[in-house]
Amino acid sequence: MATSRNPGKPSSPCVIDRTSALNALKKISSAAPIREIQRALGSQAGLHLVGGTVRDALIGTTSQDIDLAAALSAPEIAERLTAARIRVVETGLKHGTVMAVFPEYNAEVTTFRAGRGGKPQLTIEDDLAGRDFTINALAYDLAQGKLIDPWQGAADLEQNYLRAVGRAADRLNEDPLRLMRIFRFGPAWGRTIDPELMQAAKELAPRIQEISPERVRVELEKILVSARPAETLRLMLQAGILQHILPELMPGVGFEQNEFHIHDVFEHILWVLERCRPDLTLRLTALFHDAGKPASFSVGDDGRRHFFKHELISAEMSQTRMEALKFSNDQVRDVATLVRYHMRPVSCGPAGARRLIRDLGPLFGLWREFKYADAPPVIDDAAVHAELAKFDAMIAEEQARLAKTGGFKLAINGDDLITLGVQPGVFLGSVLKSLEELVMDDPAKNTREDLLRAAGALIDAKRV
Repeated sequence: MATSRNPGKPSSPCVIDRTSALNALKKISSAAPIREIQRALGSQAGLHLVGGTVRDALIGTTSQDIDLAAALSAPEIAERLTAARIRVVETGLKHGTVMAVFPEYNAEVTTFRAGRGGKPQLTIEDDLAGRDFTINALAYDLAQGKLIDPWQGAADLEQNYLRAVGRAADRLNEDPLRLMRIFRFGPAWGRTIDPELMQAAKELAPRIQEISPERVRVELEKILVSARPAETLRLMLQAGILQHILPELMPGVGFEQNEFHIHDVFEHILWVLERCRPDLTLRLTALFHDAGKPASFSVGDDGRRHFFKHELISAEMSQTRMEALKFSNDQVRDVATLVRYHMRPVSCGPAGARRLIRDLGPLFGLWREFKYADAPPVIDDAAVHAELAKFDAMIAEEQARLAKTGGFKLAINGDDLITLGVQPGVFLGSVLKSLEELVMDDPAKNTREDLLRAAGALIDAKRV
């Protein structure tokens, strides 16, 4: 086991002979963009593939990002790339990173980490010693075609083990975002967290509050769409980190529900989370959909536990937290909408189906997916599928009818109401809303004659 190794000292720099990984890395390094960068920087740059690019090659996956490190300062890297007519983006210059832009992909070229803020060091080992985890402290020497692994990251990859480079507390203190990265690279990928690393995370957990919301959000997104979000969030709770980034979930931990559930609120959220496919909007909906239950809790005269209107509280919570984490306005709106309507039943009749289509709009497909994921666990899965099949047939029928009739547009509009003597304002809007609900209940009444008659009755009632 990896725990038997001394985490305080690296082994001697070594080359791991892994034929398939080397072939994959050789293919990456022979691509035209990499060759162009290599020529532009020159042999003295000591160019290496590093980090995720190498890690992913070792586990047989394809990395979408190309990460390189060089024994040059960031300004030198930018100058040489520009001289070679390679387009560069210098937004990361102060962090020692230059992005080279190609039609195929973008490649980030970073000065050796030990040299940031001063003259670069000249060895890749210095760079790797400053990285977070051993599985990320890997490099591939482009000139020699060698895999460099001074911290035994390849062995940790084989053992599905996450271990810090050197002293865990030192690595986390260098950048507290690593408190989140522990869980993204660890349990989210099925890797066991080294005990020293987990203990350091628990001790330093409050420091996650020092990190910008944008950076926290990026890590959270990757955790949520991983293969093991539930286990990952449980461990983040144990480490005391979840409390700082998703405090809305804390009241649900251990909070008993009712006869329709076998989990407490928090565990139910995790159960639904993993029943959703790895779509970010769906999984964010799962994350927040029942967060408002503890705040809505009541006990009826019969002793039953109730959570009336919890979906409205949950929607507000989702909006507040997602705005704090700097999610996009569209993402905040979509998740809040799905959370707000997640309690709408599928046994709703044609009128209910029409209202769902109207209220959810383009989000209807995601809502339908979520209804399966959130089906009560005490109901047999076959029964859930049968009920949803009936619902789907009803929806298809309503959608076909709406396609023929032109959708939800009323046969009259505000101008018609003004002609009837209604002044523009709140009352006019309320009359139109009432007419819309009338048509939701009975589409056959969406005629000019019927709606004018109904509008007249509403106007007369107002006058009385």
